[in-house]
Amino acid sequence: MRHVAWLLALAGGFAYAEPAPIDGVELLQRAAVAARDLSYVGTYSYSRGDFSETTRVTHHGDPGGGVGRFETLSGKPKEVVRVGQDVTWYMHDIRVVRTERQSFRRFFPELMPPERVRTIAQFYDVSRVGTDRIAGMDCVNLLLTPKDNFRYRQHICIEPRSGLPLRASTLNDRQDRLESFTFSQVAVPAKVEATDLRASARDAAEWAQEATTQGTDPASSAWFFRELPAGFAVVSETQRSMPGRPAPVTHKVLSDGMVWVSVFIEPLSNVPAMGRGLAQQGGAAAYSRPVGNHHVTVVGLVPVPTLVLIGGALTPRGSHP
Repeated sequence: MRHVAWLLALAGGFAYAEPAPIDGVELLQRAAVAARDLSYVGTYSYSRGDFSETTRVTHHGDPGGGVGRFETLSGKPKEVVRVGQDVTWYMHDIRVVRTERQSFRRFFPELMPPERVRTIAQFYDVSRVGTDRIAGMDCVNLLLTPKDNFRYRQHICIEPRSGLPLRASTLNDRQDRLESFTFSQVAVPAKVEATDLRASARDAAEWAQEATTQGTDPASSAWFFRELPAGFAVVSETQRSMPGRPAPVTHKVLSDGMVWVSVFIEPLSNVPAMGRGLAQQGGAAAYSRPVGNHHVTVVGLVPVPTLVLIGGALTPRGSHP
């Protein structure tokens, strides 16, 4: 009897000594680091509105950003190889290779830079909301609820041992799912060889080559924002050549660390019939307006008032209010 009591006391001691669950912000930090630093192989689906796509991801992780290869398994065949900030697109159907340098772009399951998590937590309440099971793995649900009306809710399910996000969704105020990434199969950690990260198109050197962007310093830009929604900042500015546009288009990217908004600025002579107003497609919205002899279009998966505020604040440098 004394032996049984000792075992019960010991068991109770172990239960008492169990560590407390990781809080939401710390788990979000682990997810950001895991998606960058771990090696994994998997298949995930992406959906937004009526559009859906299935992608195979192969990722070799390291703190410098790692190397990722993304191959679509549905729709038009394409591959993306990302090495740090250098992104190469292989468009198989039109035999085009497009290269870009994109410091801001994230490919699922990379949702945010690890260094931005604490900043993100200033604008979202991060809370654990139960568990789920995805791709045969248990995961912990995190809900990021915005503290203002400038952004939407984010719902992320994270595998607790590895920290890898298995699903990420954007929800509006009515709880409609506007956008979603979900793994159907994933191995983590995985052994990834250099050959696994190469594009499958062996004759890509013979394809048409496009360098679609020319980076510019936002501080010396011809355009600036008088004000921005709290938390948003310009993270990239490039000059882009776009199909059907005779003159280059200025592309500014803004982010709060969690979501991205694109701002396109082009001469009215590019498309003289362009108007102004709002448009929505598949959960994303766009706001357009003329500014002098230019046309501005703001696009993003954020509430419409956010787009209107950003678009209305854009001003040519040197102009008077």
